[in-house]
Amino acid sequence: MRFGVIGCGTIAQVMHLPYLAELPETTIHALVDPAENRVEELGERYNVPHRYQTVDELLTNASDQVDAVIVLTPAHAHADAVVKTLEAEIHTLVEKPLAATLEDANRMIEAANASDAVSMVAYMKRFDPAYEQAHERLKAFDDVDVVTAYDVDPDHGRIIHEVYNIVGADLPDGFVEESVTERRNQIAQAIGTDGDELIDAYDFQLDHVCHDINALRGLFGEVTDISHVDIFSEGRYAIAHLEYENNVRCVLETGDSDRKWFEQFIRVDGPEGMLKLDFSNPFIQNTPTELRLKRGVEELEDTTLTPSYDEPFKQELEHFLECSQSGDPVRTPFEEARDDLRVIINLFDTYQQTELESRHAH
Repeated sequence: MRFGVIGCGTIAQVMHLPYLAELPETTIHALVDPAENRVEELGERYNVPHRYQTVDELLTNASDQVDAVIVLTPAHAHADAVVKTLEAEIHTLVEKPLAATLEDANRMIEAANASDAVSMVAYMKRFDPAYEQAHERLKAFDDVDVVTAYDVDPDHGRIIHEVYNIVGADLPDGFVEESVTERRNQIAQAIGTDGDELIDAYDFQLDHVCHDINALRGLFGEVTDISHVDIFSEGRYAIAHLEYENNVRCVLETGDSDRKWFEQFIRVDGPEGMLKLDFSNPFIQNTPTELRLKRGVEELEDTTLTPSYDEPFKQELEHFLECSQSGDPVRTPFEEARDDLRVIINLFDTYQQTELESRHAH
């Protein structure tokens, strides 16, 4: 399959481009990025014949030559690209989160429903071999007492530049400012506030906590209730109490730090056992997620598994290829990602409502 890559920033360079180049059934046919220097340098690096600054240029010049695209622009710009590629009947894989607003998410769902092309969201943790095994192991749990989900980011930039040769972007004058303004306007619309601290908090959590929300969805289903949300440390941290189907309760802690280590886990405690997924840094290739299992009341069984060194980004790409060729349903459809976005917005709505009630009480 001939691929176009729309947006050639860090995650494209670290994961998507290398695996597209590696898989025997794919070729990188076109690159799209507003920074001409980046598409030219990466085009030379990967021997890509077609290089453009906009999606419209790609569709005008090469839509009949491209079978699929991966959309890797910032989330607030996904809809404009995705609607066009799906209208052109091009199979479309889009990075998470699907959008910044429900309106854009619904636009993409409408385009997907009207198109014969396959559409999928790139939630790579759902394709992690340890996650897949955890999903199976949870079937042996007769009951779940509590779920703990913890996800605190380090300064990824420092780590990435120690490991990879990233091509920076020489962007047109005013491009960054216009993009930032559009994103902040969308965020203000999504959560109904113009307060800088909450806008900054949503700006971070949108790209960050969507991983956790979708991973928990894959294990426990729909969120049925949000009973408590606290956003603190100048908006960098949040704690939420979520309830899932079958009365499964989850404590979610999510945040941003300057430290140098990555830490994300999902822990499930039951009356007689515990399961814990320790995720690896998503920006470092082939670092495996560990699955720890403890069970026993009278006697203890304690096992740590490393199911595979397969890279989740590569696994999700192979799944997308398979579904594009077979027409089978994708594991991570647009509708799920739209519902994940709704949960994130509801977290902020719950927090704002609590703050409003607290002020009125005093």
